[in-house]
Amino acid sequence: MAQQIEIEFKNSLTKTEYTNLLKDLNLSENESYTQENHYYDTKDWKLKNKHSALRIRLFATSAELTLKTPLGEDLLETTDSLSLKEAKQFLNSQSIKTNGYVAAKLAELQIHPEDLYVFGSLVTKRYEKKIPQGLIVLDESSYGTKKDYEIEFEANSREMGKVYFEQFLKKYSIKKRPTKNKIVRMMESI
Repeated sequence: MAQQIEIEFKNSLTKTEYTNLLKDLNLSENESYTQENHYYDTKDWKLKNKHSALRIRLFATSAELTLKTPLGEDLLETTDSLSLKEAKQFLNSQSIKTNGYVAAKLAELQIHPEDLYVFGSLVTKRYEKKIPQGLIVLDESSYGTKKDYEIEFEANSREMGKVYFEQFLKKYSIKKRPTKNKIVRMMESI
């Protein structure tokens, strides 16, 4: 099954912190990529009320449909791969794939695909750096007229990831800031 547990730590960044980290981590422009995120929910916010999120994410040559649901302190990501053509057809028709792993998980949540619609979108320019402790991700996200910056750290262990991430922020003199998920930030800008 196309499921994985997402153990992630995040912190918002100022533009200066973001720019400095790009330099300090030796990340160049040709190492970045862009992704478009299009978020779905029902008119009465059934996914939001279940602390879940559903999106179609478009990359340069492929796409994916991902449902994130709570799993303790972490998130369970259920994903179906899509071709770029399929994804664009779903977005144009305000629909999603009605079979596959995501559809099955939505059925468990008692959410019907025909009740879903796209309520918002954002574009993220992403840099990634794999290190022995996990994956460092630097994001510049744009939605509407807003732009923000954040660092994410994905780890295999919550305990070790938390320690490493806190040390990383301290090393680079980055103030710890509570950071909402991209979908929440985008929704607040609507």
